[in-house]
Amino acid sequence: MKKIAAVLLFSTAVAAPAFAADNGLYAGVTLGRSKTNNPYPGTTMTKSTDTVLGVLGGYQFTRNLGAEVFYTGAGKFAATGGGGSGSGKADVWGIDAVGTLPLSEAFSLYGKLGYARAKTSASSVPAGLTGATRSAVTYGLGGVFNINQSIGIRLGWDRYAAATANGNVAGAKDNFNSNVYSLGAVFKF
Repeated sequence: MKKIAAVLLFSTAVAAPAFAADNGLYAGVTLGRSKTNNPYPGTTMTKSTDTVLGVLGGYQFTRNLGAEVFYTGAGKFAATGGGGSGSGKADVWGIDAVGTLPLSEAFSLYGKLGYARAKTSASSVPAGLTGATRSAVTYGLGGVFNINQSIGIRLGWDRYAAATANGNVAGAKDNFNSNVYSLGAVFKF
């Protein structure tokens, strides 16, 4: 993952100065902090925050409307209580519509609304809770400071839905949410 992010960052930094406009392709990398709600009912969280990495690619159709695909970690978590303990991590892939509100040439706000699929890997002692996938609506807010026409710094918050499977009840899932606060760089082509 770190190698992919480094290659993406380097390749976009080299190519970015060639093109700049209010519309067109862009790519980015993010580094953030996740805060996970408790995925294990009846337990107490012992770890609910984690450092996460992400990558994104998008197309700005107009000055105010774009779309992007993304991958991000949604965090690691751990809980104990109720006669056992559990831990896991979630990763998210998705697509968002992105609305942008330029406030000046250098700064704009954005809102995202989309669809994401979270894959959670989890385990518990005693056994019973395992990983699961959950597809749901995702959304986020943030701002972008444009260093120049090719490079922007993005600060944002995103909300993702995930789940663990309860092996003690056939087909049962325990749903939870993860909030990711991130700082990233966006490179326009």
